[in-house]
Formats: sequence, structure tokens, C-alpha cells
Amino acid sequence: MERALAVAFLGLIVIAVSVIFFLHANSMGLLYWRSFRGDEMTCSYFSGLALHEVTYHRSRMECPWVRKSW
Repeated sequence: MERALAVAFLGLIVIAVSVIFFLHANSMGLLYWRSFRGDEMTCSYFSGLALHEVTYHRSRMECPWVRKSW
């Protein structure tokens, strides 16, 4: 019984740390994807509850890791 409780407790700790990391990564805008259209690259960042899109024209081929909030 004690072993089952220990495994359940460790499982809950792993889940809590994963959720906290996911929320922190979203608040910084680390989770993103990109799409190409002609000579434009659109970087879409998911931060918190909002989706932000930044468009670059031929100047870069990679999205910045962190979205700069202005």
C-alpha cells in the first residue's frame, strides 16, 4: 500500500512539474510554429491564452525563440 501511494505521489509531482513548465513556456512565447507564403514567413506564438503572429519578409529564415513583446 505504501509503495502504491509513493508511486501515485511521484506521478502527481511529475504531472505538476510538466504543467508548470508548459504554462511558463507559453507565457514566454516559446511554443511556436511557422508557415511560409512566397517571400514571407509567419511565426505564430502561443502565449498564455492568446495567439500572436509575426511576419518577416525575406530577412530571416528562422523564427526567434522568444517573442518580443512591445
